[in-house]
Amino acid sequence: MTNSSPPRTSVLQDLRDSGIEIYDNSSLSALITCPRMFYYRHELGLAPRQEEPPTPLQFGLSVHLSLETWQAHSKDDKRAIERFVESFSPYEEAPTIGKSGKELGATYTVLYGCSLLGEYFNKYRADVREIVQLETPLAEEVEPGTYIAGRVDKIVRGSYGLVFVDYKTTKYMNDFLINPNPQFMTYKYMCEKLTGEKVSGELDVLGVSKTKSLSELLRREPFDYTQYQMAEWKKSVTALIKLVAQYRRAEFWPQTWRCRPFFRDCAFMPLCTLPSREPHDRLVEEMYEVKRWDPFQEQTD
Repeated sequence: MTNSSPPRTSVLQDLRDSGIEIYDNSSLSALITCPRMFYYRHELGLAPRQEEPPTPLQFGLSVHLSLETWQAHSKDDKRAIERFVESFSPYEEAPTIGKSGKELGATYTVLYGCSLLGEYFNKYRADVREIVQLETPLAEEVEPGTYIAGRVDKIVRGSYGLVFVDYKTTKYMNDFLINPNPQFMTYKYMCEKLTGEKVSGELDVLGVSKTKSLSELLRREPFDYTQYQMAEWKKSVTALIKLVAQYRRAEFWPQTWRCRPFFRDCAFMPLCTLPSREPHDRLVEEMYEVKRWDPFQEQTD
């Protein structure tokens, strides 16, 4: 007997369709930036059709896949490097021509990524803490019937207890804010609810720069939050969720006109700059597709 039901495309969306409210840090950040963006991206699940992921984003994903492979296979450097090359090669940045006509070398290259990973492997090979989980999807209730979800890179057990670890690849390694950081507070909350133990955090930064040595680009920083800080985080999350309910009741999602977050045009600017309502639905159909992020699905390149 064959199963004629459609394939499951999103665990989270199945739960949402059943009436369970689930949010993650990306959706709440979008809500803060612009409720209209939240509506298009997270209520409707829209994403631009056939859009290639930005090279820095794909570089970060490929580094994550390599580090997961390294940890899961007894710190096998060769296997981990091969995973990075396989994932990132199609997205490698090409050299550009500067204003003077000279060729400018690319930053996000396979060679650079392999060198950075090799430096990381050598620096942290002696870390013998027990790995409890790798790439762990979690969801925990923040108020009755409402959950917050995310995917934790790594959970380890050391001499001082459980620690969740987050990897970041960034050009702005000295500007990364740890406190407050809603993503990390979310991870702490979920890990402690899951384990029933106190859990602290650790940030592993793999910097991206053509002017610094590889050893300067690696930083490991432990951190934690107090009960008061976590209580304030939880109250803020629940207040934001109430805003979603308010916008739904009003059937209106206001614009905040932050149209260039991170110095790139918002993906939904074409919809927000229409001269009239008439072409809206046609433009949605032509330019966008339904594509939702789901931490419970296997992460691929």
